[in-house]
Amino acid sequence: MLEASADDRENGVDDPAGEESAFAESRVEDSDQWLPSSVGLSLFTDAQTLRITCRAARYRTDRTEKGRRWARLPLPETTLEMGPGQDEHPLWEGRAIVRVRQRPHAGARLLTITLVNGHTQDTSHSGIGKSVRSDWDHMLFQVELHVEPADGTLLEYPGVRLNSSDPEEEELRLQYRHVLTYAVGHGCAVHEEWGGPPPQDGPPPRIRTEVMPTEEVPRVGHGGDNGSPALRLSWASSTGTDPRELQRELLGFVGHYREWYEEQTRQADLLPAWADQPKARILGRVRRAVERMEEGVRVLCADPHALSAFRLANQAMELQMRHSEKERAGEKRHRGELLAPEAEPGKVRSWRPFQLGFFLLAVSGLIDTDKPDRETVDLIWFPTGGGKTEAYLLLACFEMVLRRLRHGARGGGTAVVSRYTLSLLTTQQFQRAATSVCALEFLRLHPRERCEQGLDLGEESFSLGLWTGMATTPNTYQAADEKAQDLRSSAAPDDMFILDRCPWCGTRIVPERKSSDPGDYGLRTTPSSFFFHCPRQDCSFHDELPVRVIDDHLYEQPPTLLLGTVDKFARLAWEPYAGRLFGFDPPGGEERLRPSLILQDELHLLTGPLGTTVGLYESAVVELCAWDGAPPKIIASTATIRRSEEQVRRLYGRNVQLFPPSGLDARHSHFAEVDPVSPGRLYVGVMAQGHPTGRATVSTAAAVLHTVNKLPEAHRDDYWTLVAYHHSLRELGRTLSAARDDIPALLKGMSSDDEDVRELSEASIQELTSNLDRRDQPRVLARLEQSWPSASAISFLACTNMLSVGVDVSRLALMLMLGQPKAAAEYIQATSRVGRSRVPGLVVAFFNSNKPRDRSHYEGFGVFHRSLYRYVEPATVTPWSLPSRRRALHAALAILVRHGHNAAAPTGAGLVSKRPEAVEDAARRILSWVRRSDPSASLATESDLHDLITDWRTEAATAAASGGHLYWNGSGRNRHHLLTGFGTDKGLWPTLNSVRSVDFECQIKVEGPR
Repeated sequence: MLEASADDRENGVDDPAGEESAFAESRVEDSDQWLPSSVGLSLFTDAQTLRITCRAARYRTDRTEKGRRWARLPLPETTLEMGPGQDEHPLWEGRAIVRVRQRPHAGARLLTITLVNGHTQDTSHSGIGKSVRSDWDHMLFQVELHVEPADGTLLEYPGVRLNSSDPEEEELRLQYRHVLTYAVGHGCAVHEEWGGPPPQDGPPPRIRTEVMPTEEVPRVGHGGDNGSPALRLSWASSTGTDPRELQRELLGFVGHYREWYEEQTRQADLLPAWADQPKARILGRVRRAVERMEEGVRVLCADPHALSAFRLANQAMELQMRHSEKERAGEKRHRGELLAPEAEPGKVRSWRPFQLGFFLLAVSGLIDTDKPDRETVDLIWFPTGGGKTEAYLLLACFEMVLRRLRHGARGGGTAVVSRYTLSLLTTQQFQRAATSVCALEFLRLHPRERCEQGLDLGEESFSLGLWTGMATTPNTYQAADEKAQDLRSSAAPDDMFILDRCPWCGTRIVPERKSSDPGDYGLRTTPSSFFFHCPRQDCSFHDELPVRVIDDHLYEQPPTLLLGTVDKFARLAWEPYAGRLFGFDPPGGEERLRPSLILQDELHLLTGPLGTTVGLYESAVVELCAWDGAPPKIIASTATIRRSEEQVRRLYGRNVQLFPPSGLDARHSHFAEVDPVSPGRLYVGVMAQGHPTGRATVSTAAAVLHTVNKLPEAHRDDYWTLVAYHHSLRELGRTLSAARDDIPALLKGMSSDDEDVRELSEASIQELTSNLDRRDQPRVLARLEQSWPSASAISFLACTNMLSVGVDVSRLALMLMLGQPKAAAEYIQATSRVGRSRVPGLVVAFFNSNKPRDRSHYEGFGVFHRSLYRYVEPATVTPWSLPSRRRALHAALAILVRHGHNAAAPTGAGLVSKRPEAVEDAARRILSWVRRSDPSASLATESDLHDLITDWRTEAATAAASGGHLYWNGSGRNRHHLLTGFGTDKGLWPTLNSVRSVDFECQIKVEGPR
């Protein structure tokens, strides 16, 4: 801490009128300078007198023949009592000054207390005129400022949130009433001192400044377990369980939730009057969840087909859990390796209570398509790593089985569509979903193994399909066969077809190294076919695995469960056979039901331009699913969301139900409770003022790496891999350069013994960004699972937000967050990737002192981390705005006409002239969607659709006049096309190939004012 500038050494203002304006216009002296000369805090109190304790030290520079050395000289701890009229007090023979600024507010006082370096210039040193800012002898170090109201208490610091009339802000104020802001720091954070365990409510007796703040975010555990046998998968799948007993146990499970709700209503009576409206909304959502779960139990137990589907789905999920263990598909192995026996053969596998609760909440809408719940979007809202995937996989298995039991062969085809926002996330979930589908197919192929005999699951296999771009997998049989030939001749084959192991036993689909034995390769390909099979001869899927990744294969045999990126659905306008995935033009002419369940993972990522474009395409996707029958049920999941009602309404035109809904306290929702036993994730804040950001980053990273190297060997691997999280590729590039040069050099200087130096070799440094080739991504994830002291273990992982969207590596526990992300949701998602398993996570949040956003989060570090989810920003999606309509409205219209009205053929675009009513029908469907999603845009959308259809008719007439057809797309001279790529003039409508596409690139040159 350094000196105050001359214009900051001002006198207190005596008159009340001037006091207000002086406070509003002033700032804390030099707390935000390159070398700050003050530190302080602001608080709100009813006390007249403050008890202020100051601590600091200085260093004396001793110059010797060997160089400079510094001796620490602690300054005496000093306690002052300052009341009204006392604005300034010198300390330590003028080395520092305590200043207090105040103004009245709401019957109390707003105070800013600062400790300022009192020196302005060193005149005693031999270098006369030398600035104190560069003179070590006059700097103050380890400064602390403790403040305690002597004759009153601290009050909640006024803020904008306290006056907000936004309904959700009112609810958050109620739910986070246990986290109040009592002070804000200036150039530092603030720590609340309690002198013991903090009470349930009330202000802290004392606060102090803190330059390296720490805050533990508690681990969220699973609540709601009432000991019901219904949570055990084996019990729920047993035909020996009488339906009446099952209903009784399930209602008892839900009754436990109802009891919690009734206790919440009793607690609500004790809340202040301002909470009346928010508490009514909160309790209304909980009551609705309880009632829907009770209704789900009754509907489930009253329908024989649903009951059988429930049993089989539980059995399939139990098989999935067993075969996901490391003794089976949890680890890759060569086909010649013996399978290890199960580590826990008699293990009882159970649902986490929220997983069963969510199933009961959503199931009535799947069983009875006429129920209003069918058109409610059910959103799983649970912290990362809590088991959301298994919750919706249970629903998916249930729906896939129920369709076949009820409708026979008609229930085949694609039943469930699951979408993800990134290819890395999609491929990770693909492995987990593949094991679930294999479990269902195993039960179909082996009737004697089923928990219930006599059920007809049909001749069509249960299968999984992956629908992504050709950067992930080849799209045609021909391309796939060529890639397979290259793979067989490669010295180090990779998993270019995504599936790297058998989902049932873990056997590698391709060997680690080139093999002369064809049996080592689990691929059978020709220019007109493609199949996976398990290379292990005694595996149940040695003949064929029910997994499809080639577009041609998907269109030829639509999978039961279709996984894809949201990007791919833009291809519906271009692909003539893509409608088969929705039951149109089925292969062989056999009628199939439309997809009846849509799953959307990581809903919070559908925001901004991506969410806006997806929302418009969604009108066509959901309408295809509901073309001539009931609308599909939509399930979504997220760990971070705000204003979900608005986002879901714009995306899907439906209401939403969050589950589990929070209670009157954000820490409790019955199914998600704070774990009182396990340690949480520890956050440490670092803001290195007075140091270049690059140098400070190097020092921080080196200190963390060096300290880990000093841990006992038994715990060293727990924190061996440092995850360095960045917000741009440019910043990441600088860090990678430092990791290869500056950080290793600093690590050497930190160790007195060469044998103790933490080595940071080139091989131990890894990047995880969009720059990484898709084929290398699984390899990096596999390397992250490697433990120290393995030579392939990663020491330093430099990554971007690719890590925050679903990457689940259990051994990661240490992160360096370089700067505050723009969105709190990203901060939560990213930091939640560490400390998810056996040890608590440690996150070092490095703040750039030159960035106001970073400084703000640093100065409010404690309150922010005690109420993280309160700060999640609402998602913004505007699918029916003018720019969005111009970009993709025509594509939604083309999709509905092409696939919904049997016009998939290349020349089908001429339908606008032959069957104009078909195009009008598609337009009406879109307008109906807009009226539910964004009624304010309905008139403008109707006008746009009219103009689009008029242009379409004109183009068709022009094509007919020239003696040709109007093609959907294609190439060739003198051919008229409806769709064309951006940047060409061969067709009527420039159309996206991916929802992430950029329309045009342009160059802007700023010439300055004219």
